[in-house]
Amino acid sequence: MRIGSNPEKDKQILDDAYHRIIIPVYVPNLEGYFEHGLEFTRLCVESVAKTKHPQSRLTVVNNGSCDQITTYLQQQYELGTIDQLVHNSKNVGKIDAVLPIARNASEKLITLSDGDVLFKDGWIQGVEAVFSNFPEAGMVSPVPHGTTYSNYTVNTLYDGFFKGKLKFQSLCDPKAMLRFAESIGSESMYKNQARLEQQLTVKRKDFSAIVGCGHFVATLRREVFDEAPKGLSKLAYASEADRNYVDIPNEKAGLWRLATVQNYAYHIGNNIQEWMGEEFEALVGNFTEITEIPKSRKWPVDLGFKKFVNRLWLNKLTRPFIFKRLGLKKGASDY
Repeated sequence: MRIGSNPEKDKQILDDAYHRIIIPVYVPNLEGYFEHGLEFTRLCVESVAKTKHPQSRLTVVNNGSCDQITTYLQQQYELGTIDQLVHNSKNVGKIDAVLPIARNASEKLITLSDGDVLFKDGWIQGVEAVFSNFPEAGMVSPVPHGTTYSNYTVNTLYDGFFKGKLKFQSLCDPKAMLRFAESIGSESMYKNQARLEQQLTVKRKDFSAIVGCGHFVATLRREVFDEAPKGLSKLAYASEADRNYVDIPNEKAGLWRLATVQNYAYHIGNNIQEWMGEEFEALVGNFTEITEIPKSRKWPVDLGFKKFVNRLWLNKLTRPFIFKRLGLKKGASDY
């Protein structure tokens, strides 16, 4: 029997958030590879909580982690550091942990991040500024590097070339780029020094962004997930899942793949270094004016045709000529 009237009946819920950040956390124990799991989880969760703006929301998915991690995350939820906490009793995989939340989110922008990322002040404003200046963008990372210009960037290269926006520039911090390479144990990615000295960019007026990005941390328009497979990947952690549910959907949506010029985040890995703690302690949470995010803009050209043209540009015979025309000063033959 019901007595009285539910005070919440017909009440309108108001929420001005437009940016959702989703972080899956999988630390099954605190031994071996995961010995420092509590430390890198803390750096990740608390750095994003310090640096996100008031119109963003943080979701953490506890993906079958051990008791110590579960207790820590629950404490952060109760403190209000985390807006939404989802507990999975077992590991369902990185993509499958975030996909249902991303698909059903009401926010325009969705940031997907690994659980071992250290966020810096200004990252969210930096990413949103790229979307604001390039409505064509569907995927933007706060971490630039000069090696992903041809990874699922069909729309960016084709549209940017014909709109006269592609250009090589010297804009990124080589020290930060090398730090990222070291953190993933891939120092050889900058064997070609030219990639540290110049990066392929798109430029509009006085604003530039780097062509291409990785996806250990990246922000996507929510509409990108409408192009993803309807089912789940059933993969624990694999590049195939990222490719099928993030990379290809962004291409199919007809959108660009970019990164900020400035480095706004670091990959921690499973080994905490002294400078990471120093970076964390230096965070101040300096919130700037909220960015207006325009609707996506697409150039209606067949994706298959774009791929064909890009393949011609990027083959070893034509690429040096094209890259020199775009301003690459040296190393065009093997960039």
